[in-house]
Amino acid sequence: MWGLKWKSNIKNSKGLFPQYYKNEGGKYIAISEPKVLSETKLRQQKFRLAKPGQPYISPSKGAWATPGPKAGPFKVKLTDGSVVTYYWYRFIDQPAFWQYTRRGDPNAWSAEKKAKLQALVEKMHTAWPIDRDYMAPPAFGRLVKLDPALLVTPPPGLEVGYVPIVVHQEVAQK
Repeated sequence: MWGLKWKSNIKNSKGLFPQYYKNEGGKYIAISEPKVLSETKLRQQKFRLAKPGQPYISPSKGAWATPGPKAGPFKVKLTDGSVVTYYWYRFIDQPAFWQYTRRGDPNAWSAEKKAKLQALVEKMHTAWPIDRDYMAPPAFGRLVKLDPALLVTPPPGLEVGYVPIVVHQEVAQK
């Protein structure tokens, strides 16, 4: 979820994006419609609204399937109207690490190295609760807020050493 905090130009509790800009000294400055030069013909232009993109679908073989997830599929609906499907993978078995496991690759991780990383993650999951601060708060501004649907709870038995991995995202069916 993302949003903007409006400082001005609030109308009916909705922020308004300026429609026209001009480049002034290397910066784009918002201008009102009457100030748009007629020779640009911008005021007469009509633009199609954007449509939702293609769904994201991860592969269903290779690192996504072997060794594969331990639980799922699970679905959540996000505030943008899309639905995300995810599975729970053992941390070291998530598809992103596949690149470090290819046989014959001199940079491949050894079983010992993978076990050390998995143990570290399990130690962190055990010792670091989610309701504590681990960094100093920002000196200015505010932290972002996440879409609450993205804060998922692991299934029983997968609370330590497992992570959710998204495999599909598409516009919710109406």
